[in-house]
Amino acid sequence: MFRASRATYALLRSLLIGSAAVTTAALVSPVLVGCKNENQPEYWLDKMDDPQWRPRAVKRLTQFLDDALTKANGNKEEQVVKDLEDKLVGPLTEAYVTNYADLDTATRVGLIRLLADFRDPRTIPALKKAFDEFANRPRKTKDEADIKWAVRAYGDMKSKELAPSVLAAFEKLEAHTMLGGITYRDYSEAMVAAPDPGWSSSLIALLDQEMKDPQAAKTKEQARDLVDPFRSQQFWQVTAAQVLGELRDPAAVEPLIKVILTPAKSSIATTALLALVKIGKPSVDRAIKMLDEKDPLVSYHKKELVKAQDLKEEPKGNPALSIAASIIGLTSRSEGLAPLMSILEGKADNTDKVLVARELAKIPATPASKEAFKKAFESIPLDTAVQGTPGLVLLAEAAAQFYDPSMIPWMLEMAEKTKGGGEEKTALQQALTMSALKLAPAKYWAEVSAAAKKYKMDDLVKGAEAVVKECGDKVACYLEAVEKSVYQEEKNQLGAIKAAYMIGVLGNAESRDELIKHLDGIDNAAVRFVAAQTIDYLTPKGDQAVQDALNAIIDKNAKSPDTHKAAGDSGLRQVSYRLLARGS
Repeated sequence: MFRASRATYALLRSLLIGSAAVTTAALVSPVLVGCKNENQPEYWLDKMDDPQWRPRAVKRLTQFLDDALTKANGNKEEQVVKDLEDKLVGPLTEAYVTNYADLDTATRVGLIRLLADFRDPRTIPALKKAFDEFANRPRKTKDEADIKWAVRAYGDMKSKELAPSVLAAFEKLEAHTMLGGITYRDYSEAMVAAPDPGWSSSLIALLDQEMKDPQAAKTKEQARDLVDPFRSQQFWQVTAAQVLGELRDPAAVEPLIKVILTPAKSSIATTALLALVKIGKPSVDRAIKMLDEKDPLVSYHKKELVKAQDLKEEPKGNPALSIAASIIGLTSRSEGLAPLMSILEGKADNTDKVLVARELAKIPATPASKEAFKKAFESIPLDTAVQGTPGLVLLAEAAAQFYDPSMIPWMLEMAEKTKGGGEEKTALQQALTMSALKLAPAKYWAEVSAAAKKYKMDDLVKGAEAVVKECGDKVACYLEAVEKSVYQEEKNQLGAIKAAYMIGVLGNAESRDELIKHLDGIDNAAVRFVAAQTIDYLTPKGDQAVQDALNAIIDKNAKSPDTHKAAGDSGLRQVSYRLLARGS
């Protein structure tokens, strides 16, 4: 179908060189109108039938697309691009599928990249061919990058027809190879962007695969041998967890929890936790059962701890309690309050009380949950530590998440009545006062600033005082302050952090919506995190419109060259997941 007439080609060649006699011009003009020249895509399409010309033809046809996109300012919907697409897609798709085995690697990859760039459903046979060929015969070298370009197209096109082939190739792509190194990120992003329910059972099975952490190896040789398999398993299981979270499949809840309960999989635990948050209620329901030390998942965790730490016997009690509490707290559904409060009222040890009370503060509060938090705080000794951090300091910081200035007198009382001495006492007094500073409206300011000076925190008072004096109880003023450029500088960030807290203390749903509009002006990551937390607080029951607005900001920043702002969106992303969980 691509073969050109040799006679026509010879005639065209002679005319281009200029050797034809002037007297024959009238005779050849009609022929020239119908002839193809190398400035036309049809000319190069014809060349695709000749193996010697294919490499040059693919490059030239790619240039046609680049030129068309330049004319269209990158808009693929412009007619100049659509016209070229209509000419090229059919013949080139057939060329890739039919001649796959005969094409040299560079030409084949260049061709599938060109086809993938169109994001056209008519290219599906070629994209499918790329995935299927890789699944049947996996490659490892980075020049065999057909699936890199094909999966990018899949992520945008979201073709259900391609989904089985995408999964089959995914299961064969090893992240530790040269090809895996340049492809794994594209593959993960595409599968997360276009998750298919038909993948669930296969992805759940992947989560059950063993991972051997090289850092746990006993010799350098063992560690070296474990690196490559570990990297590939990490790619497969991280992607599986992300996609299962997007699919919100209840069947994935227990396998995802097992990931978190397996010490050897600590590198993917956070991903699994966020997936559980997205799934929502089924995750909370299962985690609540784990609060009982007789639960089968607690037994599973004990066995994994024995294996990972070479213990002689299984740990006593419930070592999975903190993990269960973190799932409940981060998911932040209201049905999680009562079970956590029950733990605090029971016989939990002091370390567990710290961990559970901290998670309690993440769930939209009730008067009862605030009282349970305060009671737990008062029952915990000063010397209680969690992984080296004073437990009461952790809770003092968490107290600010209630956004309740009526707790300020209690905070200052706890700072004053703290028993003990030394650095631990000072750290607790300062942490409690810092939380009070964050929440204090104008009527509490004199009392809180006096406490701050008492505990040698004068510099922090100065950082927030200017905002309080300027804005008082006016939410609109705090909305302006939160994005002021002077407060985006690290040395002045407390001014904007204070403003973000005050929007939560004084504001409502309307204030929250205004804060979302101000997010683009907040460059400081710490301020951005508190702003996200405030949006979360002001949306206790979830809200699809708020979630959509946050996701739009996250997606926009992810595509921006400003990687700093995208990196600062982790708080927004968590809030989006929590709103999804609470609203469903």
